Amino acid sequence: MLPSDVEEKLVELLAVIYAKIPWGKMKTSKNPHDIFNHRVRAASRRANLYEFVSKLCNYFGLQSLPLSAQALVDELRPYEEEILNALSREHIPLCVRAILRAKEIKKKKEDKDGEEV
Repeated sequence: MLPSDVEEKLVELLAVIYAKIPWGKMKTSKNPHDIFNHRVRAASRRANLYEFVSKLCNYFGLQSLPLSAQALVDELRPYEEEILNALSREHIPLCVRAILRAKEIKKKKEDKDGEEV
């Protein structure tokens, strides 16, 4: 089990990645949440956290991430073995929390963009 602060940072990292995925460009009839869950679990089999993030981004065609995501990866790196194990075993609840957080991130961005008009 991950310490709660580590788990929160992990959920935030997954949310940032999920929010960057260009879902509209993907040609699939499958549920985006299912796709994300599956690919998180598949990427969790990598050797370290950097490889996990790189592979997860590659699955979705992401070439870069916000600097905040890199800062989270660096903060989480000391716990990478525990994180990769948790992602392998508990990917669904972690991903659901991340998806909910990603929706909050997108809504805040939309609200902010709407205020600038």
